[in-house]
Amino acid sequence: MSLFFEALRCYRKVVEEDIPRKAFYTIGEVSRITGVHTHVLRYWEDQGKLLKPSRRRSRHRLYSPQDIQLILEIKRLREEEKLSLTAMRRQLNPRPQPQRQVSPTFPPAPQNEVKSLLQAIRDELLALKELLE
Repeated sequence: MSLFFEALRCYRKVVEEDIPRKAFYTIGEVSRITGVHTHVLRYWEDQGKLLKPSRRRSRHRLYSPQDIQLILEIKRLREEEKLSLTAMRRQLNPRPQPQRQVSPTFPPAPQNEVKSLLQAIRDELLALKELLE
């Protein structure tokens, strides 16, 4: 598994060098950079729920460099690993495992000891009450 992440890091480094430096890209520019048709990008956004580009007031899509890296990763998963949209969504957006609340466990005390301890505490409280009165 570590080999996979090492390859991914190298892949991202090469990709970052190839992408021109801009804050945002239009869908046409992203299509040319990634080699993914515009209708496929729209499909991944609408049906696959994989992409969430920001939009201008005119509703034109604006892609960030991180979006382009995500598109290249989706493209790789689709072509190399032959994953479906659902499988890609699961892999790219793993659900956090709910953390179970672990309550501290104390070794069970014998019933007689608990009862005698509570009785001793009660006796001390009654004695303090008498002193205060």
